[in-house]
Amino acid sequence: MNQNNLPKPIITFESIIADKGEEWRATLDYARTTIPQKFMSDKNLIRLTKGAATIPQTELMVKLLFQDSKERPVGVPGIELFFRVVDHSNFNLGSWLTAITYFYEWLAKENRTTTLSKMLGYLQCCEDSPENKDIEHVFLDLVADMIREHGFVG
Repeated sequence: MNQNNLPKPIITFESIIADKGEEWRATLDYARTTIPQKFMSDKNLIRLTKGAATIPQTELMVKLLFQDSKERPVGVPGIELFFRVVDHSNFNLGSWLTAITYFYEWLAKENRTTTLSKMLGYLQCCEDSPENKDIEHVFLDLVADMIREHGFVG
């Protein structure tokens, strides 16, 4: 049997903790007790955490997804919207988490808030901006420049 036919290992919360460290246990427990399965499956939580996510980024996403589940109790869950956007983006998951963190912190400094869907829409607009067409940018730099030059209405 060649390597391509080997079954993929099953990733669990325990395997994430074993891989990333015991300090992830509290974050995963927090996520699982804060957001019902209906709004974030174990599969999506694992996908979020197994990549480039840090503990603070994961905790921020849990906070944003919890708020989203209260604002939009029906329809497509926020985590699925998030992954759709990321999957169709030229930027990776880690870049998106960094951009969301920056944007959230900027909003907090301005004593403002917004919904997750508006945040994702703004970040998509940053990616689609003419400034990102001729020269490939670091997503965080692009978002910071767009906020500085154009602000945010939302």
